[in-house]
Amino acid sequence: MNRRNLYAALCFLFFTCTAAAQNKHVNTTSQLWSEIDLAGKLSNKFKWQCDFQYSRQSPYEKASLVKYNEQLTIRPWLHYYVKPSLKLSAFTGLWYNYFIGGNVQQRQYPEYRTALQVQLYRNLKRNSLSVRLRTELREIKNRQQYFETVFRERTMFKFQRLLTHSAYDKNSLYFIAQDELFLNDGSAVTGYNFFDQNRIFVGLGYNISNNIAVETGYFNQFVHHAYDPNFDANNIVQASLIVDNLTGPK
Repeated sequence: MNRRNLYAALCFLFFTCTAAAQNKHVNTTSQLWSEIDLAGKLSNKFKWQCDFQYSRQSPYEKASLVKYNEQLTIRPWLHYYVKPSLKLSAFTGLWYNYFIGGNVQQRQYPEYRTALQVQLYRNLKRNSLSVRLRTELREIKNRQQYFETVFRERTMFKFQRLLTHSAYDKNSLYFIAQDELFLNDGSAVTGYNFFDQNRIFVGLGYNISNNIAVETGYFNQFVHHAYDPNFDANNIVQASLIVDNLTGPK
């Protein structure tokens, strides 16, 4: 996929989401997302990964990033590299969603999630493009305290550009832009809206060493409510620590 096609796809997703929100109420929140991502090699073809995510958020229409606990995630992965430009992945994990007073989420509940994923890469000198397709099997505890099963599909387009250096090595700085569309198969606990959410991210990454990087930036998350026709527009500050090559052949 060339850059012109990527930009066209991102514009299409943006205008689709904007059109969907017309004549419906949109609530805004501010959020802080944090992530620690650990990974290592099992062999030349297989890698393991485990990420830990924690987020906080404001009440509706308030600027505080850290008023409420929002979500805690623990997710182990297994990756298989068919070739350098094609990666197959699977994970299973726990998402714990906290009660958020004054917002649409008036309950605490766990979600267990399993997924299969395929990711395609293309490197163009300092630029890299990737497309990620994921199908998720979600087990979500509903208001009646039993688990419902629902599928969700996700498609992400990602662009990265090295701003310094010619490789992702120590002290290199890079730019990130991505867009991800979520489609909901429908259930009583998630609602029956085909559009689930969209996430746009713009940020920077910095390689502290060849195996350790930090990334930070801005997410705009646009989410359809499960139980009414309204939306949440979440303004999110994201910060991540990425540690790679903890195990395996060098």
